[in-house]
Amino acid sequence: MSSQVTFHIPVIDLTDENLKPGTETWFSASQLVRSALEVNGCFFVTNNKVPMEICNSVFALSKELFDLPLHTKKQKVSDKPNFYYLGGNPRVPLYEGIGIDLDGPSNEEAIQKFANIMWPSGYDHFCEKINLHVKLLEEIDQTAKRLLFDAYGLDKNSCDSLLESTNYVFRGFKYLVPQKTQSNIGLVPHTDSTYFSILQQNNVAGLEIKLKTGEWISIDPSPSLFIILAGDAFKVWSNGRITACEHKVIIREEKERYSIGLFSFNSRMVQTHEELIDEDHPRLYRAFDHYEFVAFRDTVKSQTEISKIFLL
Repeated sequence: MSSQVTFHIPVIDLTDENLKPGTETWFSASQLVRSALEVNGCFFVTNNKVPMEICNSVFALSKELFDLPLHTKKQKVSDKPNFYYLGGNPRVPLYEGIGIDLDGPSNEEAIQKFANIMWPSGYDHFCEKINLHVKLLEEIDQTAKRLLFDAYGLDKNSCDSLLESTNYVFRGFKYLVPQKTQSNIGLVPHTDSTYFSILQQNNVAGLEIKLKTGEWISIDPSPSLFIILAGDAFKVWSNGRITACEHKVIIREEKERYSIGLFSFNSRMVQTHEELIDEDHPRLYRAFDHYEFVAFRDTVKSQTEISKIFLL
């Protein structure tokens, strides 16, 4: 297995031709994924299946999307909480985000529907490139989850069940350069409500994560390097074994910053896997509706309060 460690965070090459279930390479990768998620809640992924030409196109299209008039971006594109345009928040005035509710894996129709709302005359190029990129990110997400399930000794059917109930949202993010009188905080420290968040930057630094030691580190902004963050849902699923990765965005460069990501949610209930509950690890969390939790999080400002929401 081709892997390395960057700032205490392992890098896993998902294009390794030997990375197949049942092989020593797969076993080693699965243990590395589990260890990384339990310690710091994140790991890096390299994947040469994602061509830079597509990455560059998607970032260019993301900029086109954010350049649309505000009233266009604020149109209703989903009934799910936070699966739409977010911006103008006085706590984070540099931040804009907009999401495409995929309502399941590889949903070309959902991308087409979104594009038709933003560009009523249609935008086939947008749909084609976003769909290609989303499919590649979904492959990364699903492979990472299969590695994780194997690491805990859970059978394939358990992972299949989660993947079948997974809903994705593809999001773009834009961060303005702060004015002299403004704070450089792009996003305040937080965890995501997801299972996995797969983030990709575009050569402008800003993403920082908090290690188990309490140290904050800056993440390499190369678009060829993906970072997978565990969210609150995997913390609950694992009965507290997995760390929900706390992260923030700090704008330190005199450039507008763009990033993109794929975020996974559950169309059913989020709950602890039964095989991860025993005498030594009694159940810590109650089951909850994922989207109700996302909506409720918006009413809670403290990260400590958020962590208490699903505790028994």
